[in-house]
Amino acid sequence: MKLTAASVVAAAGAVVMLVAIVFGMVAGGFADGLRTVLGDPWGRVTMLDLGVGLAFFGAWIMAREGSVSRAAPWWIALILTGNLAAGIYLVIAARNSESTQDMLLGRLAS
Repeated sequence: MKLTAASVVAAAGAVVMLVAIVFGMVAGGFADGLRTVLGDPWGRVTMLDLGVGLAFFGAWIMAREGSVSRAAPWWIALILTGNLAAGIYLVIAARNSESTQDMLLGRLAS
């Protein structure tokens, strides 16, 4: 619970993502938006960048948690909600950690 600054930053990011996701769902159709994004070369680059970043984050979760069964629900959440899940994971990790090393390494810190 010592990492309150990290918790606040991660929580703010999660809230921003939640608002953006809700806005996107209300303001436009998902399929139409995806077609528009994938129809543009930079849209495809952005989607690739998102996928690679989420894969890196998912790999860090796996290393930090130390087991597939503990990491798999977070992988699913990352696939479904993107960085909203990343922000929530960071809030939980920061609040349950005593140090930055503990937050970054999780079970590997022991």
